[in-house]
Amino acid sequence: MAEIPTLFVCHGDDGGVRLHPCRRVQEALRAAGIEYDKVIAAHGSPISFLRKGSRDELREATGATKLPALKLPDGTIITHSRAILSWIGQQA
Repeated sequence: MAEIPTLFVCHGDDGGVRLHPCRRVQEALRAAGIEYDKVIAAHGSPISFLRKGSRDELREATGATKLPALKLPDGTIITHSRAILSWIGQQA
């Protein structure tokens, strides 16, 4: 079985507003038929003063704290939705 990429998203996940980067990337992955594992790597709340903890686990996994982030099976990390969407477009 081939390894699949891991997508790190925020608390908004798939239910966020339509233009949210985490949602757009997931929709594009599904539309392209690309299977992926998903990790919700957020502070637990969209409201800054209600956030808890840090993104240390995200930093360990990807080297950054920005979401969305895509970790490819070869270890390559793609951050920022535009870069991830570009990668998805190249897979067709």
